Amino acid sequence: MTQNPTARATARRNVADRIDRFLKGLERAKRQPNRRELFWLREALANLQEGQYPAGEEAMDKAERALPVPEHSVSDLGTNASATVEQLRVQLDRIMKPEG
Repeated sequence: MTQNPTARATARRNVADRIDRFLKGLERAKRQPNRRELFWLREALANLQEGQYPAGEEAMDKAERALPVPEHSVSDLGTNASATVEQLRVQLDRIMKPEG
């Protein structure tokens, strides 16, 4: 089903806002994301970049609840790589940068 441009823009902004709020919460707590949060944040960012907004919302639900990393990803080296809040924010900003 194809969404109209306004609905797509709203869905995109909703996912970006959730990621932003989550990152701000980590900043306020003065901590970096734990492994579970980081996995789901990366999923949400990837979905945002790919325009898969419902999947991005679902990933953020999982990040907010710090759900376990899927079994098939546990031994993936990329899953174990750390990232700071600042690095995640740069990635979010890059995704949301207006195309020009």
